[in-house]
Amino acid sequence: MLFIPIMPELPEVETVVRGLRKGILRRKIAKVVYCAPHLKKMNTRGFARDLMGRNISSIDRIGKNIFINLDDGAFIQVHLRMTGRLIMDNGKGDYDCHDHLILEFVDGKSRLVFRDVRKFGQFVYIPAGRKERFFDELKIGIDALKISAEEFTRILKSKNRMIKPLLLDQSIVAGLGNIYVDEILFKSRVHPQKISSRISARKLSEMHRHMLKTLRSAIDNMGTTFDSFSNVNNEPGNFQSYLQVYANAGNLCPRCGKNKIKKIVVAQRGTHYCPYCQKL
Repeated sequence: MLFIPIMPELPEVETVVRGLRKGILRRKIAKVVYCAPHLKKMNTRGFARDLMGRNISSIDRIGKNIFINLDDGAFIQVHLRMTGRLIMDNGKGDYDCHDHLILEFVDGKSRLVFRDVRKFGQFVYIPAGRKERFFDELKIGIDALKISAEEFTRILKSKNRMIKPLLLDQSIVAGLGNIYVDEILFKSRVHPQKISSRISARKLSEMHRHMLKTLRSAIDNMGTTFDSFSNVNNEPGNFQSYLQVYANAGNLCPRCGKNKIKKIVVAQRGTHYCPYCQKL
């Protein structure tokens, strides 16, 4: 089966963040060896100079965004988009034609490479003075792993939108994408086109529980890999082995065994569900 590249979602990005914490936390940046022209346009003039000598103080994640925080209050925002990857290597391998930014560290033992086949990814330097404005403009919702069941229920109940595109809206709940929304809705027995305001509070609370369980299980399995995703050590994820509906169109439903998983288009996204278990 042929898969097009799929944007990494919360579990994949969290997998990358955990790898970065092991590999580059508290290390000092020696220099930016190379930065492609399209990435330079995203950054303030002279950002390569500003990075030199800075220590990496912490690494955070909100939704699908990675934040590499520096010791002077500035930070780097990374969004992998469709095919972006952050890779740690020993600095001795050959350059790949899709390597668009390379950071070297003072100890000289390894480097961090930003690789992106389609060039949709972001690697943006934000000075300390622009931090507040940056987050105001980002307009990102509460992270899916941090939102409470009460807040999740209140927000979704207050909207009058189809549940799938609502869950995909990063300004509502940050981190969910096509794969995990299909899985969460299947486990919750909710049709992807059902209007959120018509879903009971009890069912939304159940959906919140399935969301947390699904995301945490995916993180434990280092995310889902169909085409391009890998962690910082170039290792693929394994959660694709546990998907129940996504990419399983035409297969019998693993729950009811009565209907085949169907694929439709919802909000311009391929959507997988069981017509028997998830009645509209």
